[in-house]
Order: sequence, then C-alpha cells, then structure tokens
Amino acid sequence: MSTSNEDESTDKPFLTRNIPNAITCVTVACGFIQMVSTAIPGKLQVKSKFGAAFDQLADLTCFGIGPGIFFTRQALSQQDRPGVSFGTVMPLLAGYAYVVCSTYRIARELIVHDGNRPLYFVGIPTNLACVFVVPCACAIPSNPILPILVLALSSLMVMPVHIPKGLGVFKVTDTEVTGACGKRAD
Repeated sequence: MSTSNEDESTDKPFLTRNIPNAITCVTVACGFIQMVSTAIPGKLQVKSKFGAAFDQLADLTCFGIGPGIFFTRQALSQQDRPGVSFGTVMPLLAGYAYVVCSTYRIARELIVHDGNRPLYFVGIPTNLACVFVVPCACAIPSNPILPILVLALSSLMVMPVHIPKGLGVFKVTDTEVTGACGKRAD
C-alpha cells in the first residue's frame, strides 16, 4: 500500500492519470481563444447584441463553470478519506457558489446593459476571479483557506458595485484601449 496520492495514481492507466491535465490544457486554450474572439470585434469596430451575449456565454463557460468544477475536483482529490466532513462540504459549497455567482453575474450584466458592452463591470469580472481560483487550485488544493478565498471571490462577483473596465491599468473607451498614463512622449 502506498503512502501518497502520487504513488497511488501511477497504478492507474496513463490516459486516466492525464485527464485532469488535458482538461486544464483545454481550459487554457479556450481562454486564449475567448480573449482573441473578444479582441477581434474591437479591432474591426463591429459589435452586436448577439455578439455581446455570445461573448458573455463564452466567459461563463471558460471563467465561471470550468474553474468552479476544476477547483472542486482539485480540492476533493486531496481528501484522505471518503465521506462527509467539513473538509468535503466546504469545497463543494465554495465550488457551487463560484458557479452560481458567475452565472448570476453574467446574467445580471446582460440584463443591466441590455446586451451592450458598457465601460464598467458590475462586480468583479469572472475572468479576474478565475486568475486567482485556478492557480490556487493547482498550487495549494488542500489549503483550508482556499474555499474561503473562493467564497470571497464569488461574493465579489455579485456585489452591486461599478468597476471601470481596465481596472485603472488601462483606459477603455468605445473604440480603443490604451495605457492609463496615456501615450509615451517620443
């Protein structure tokens, strides 16, 4: 009998052991494709309500549902023994809250902005929350603070506060995105 989870996983077939890695790769690829698909309409200066709603659906899939499931799976895979305990309920609750809050946030944005792309977010965007959830789920999946972080990020996604797009780093207008400091002097 082995003493660590890694030793036990080598007994499983190669394909089975690498399914989580494949899912991560697909998630990263989808995130990249989603970023490109958002940038292209801006460069072409075209927009539509359908395009905005479709982009929000892609955000929900890549940055809401996927990371919520990934976090939950990572956290539960670190459990020593099966069964219901505080250590299993918290990741389940946090992962579910993340998915629900992502869905609520994006649905609210579609309704509040009537399918248009405004210059502000209502609550933190799902892709910003994802930047913290996925790396933490990879690096520290068994940390007992991680479900609390995920719950906090979930609540920040649904808070009714206007946050400017660009987050103070970029200046976002209807036609362009520039650095917050403006253009460099030559």
